[in-house]
Amino acid sequence: MSITVTRRAGIGVIGAALMGAAAWPTFASDAADVVKNGANRMLQVLKSGASDADRRATLTELMNQLFDLQTFGRNVLGRHWNTATPEQRQRFLAAFQKSEVNTYADRFKQYSGQTLQVGKVTANGNAQLVESQIVQPNDPPIRIVWEVQNSRITDVTVEGVSMAVTRRADFNAYIQKNGIDGLIAELERRAGAR
Repeated sequence: MSITVTRRAGIGVIGAALMGAAAWPTFASDAADVVKNGANRMLQVLKSGASDADRRATLTELMNQLFDLQTFGRNVLGRHWNTATPEQRQRFLAAFQKSEVNTYADRFKQYSGQTLQVGKVTANGNAQLVESQIVQPNDPPIRIVWEVQNSRITDVTVEGVSMAVTRRADFNAYIQKNGIDGLIAELERRAGAR
């Protein structure tokens, strides 16, 4: 299976994992604090030299706290969500989460002083868009916009590219060739790879 994760989309998920430890905001103006507090929590884990198991455990916890996985899964699967059985949906969400955690826990090994700077928060319908950038010591900053709705992340856009849209295209192409059960099996394989 070839589910391509671009560098920018990957960094978006890494950045998304940085948000998480804070109590969820009641007001839109608190969204920036959620990002800052979550980033601080993840940076503490990275700076401590955490083991692979500790990074995975922290990422799993953050993903459960951060993402509206139901909404995200529905957006990522697109029209296939409507034809999937409840069991397929449940298996997809569990496998998707675990495979993402495995992928990005490994990438966190390469932490080398990156920081997250949070900018303005704007309303976009029912969602709050939190602008930020990952500042890297030897590379240009990477612009990230977090879409937060009902106090949960529903999408991450990195340098103008939506993670949900990118995943939808990758997964749709895979489903066209292998069916939804094929995609779920591949994600479950990747989820169990650790």
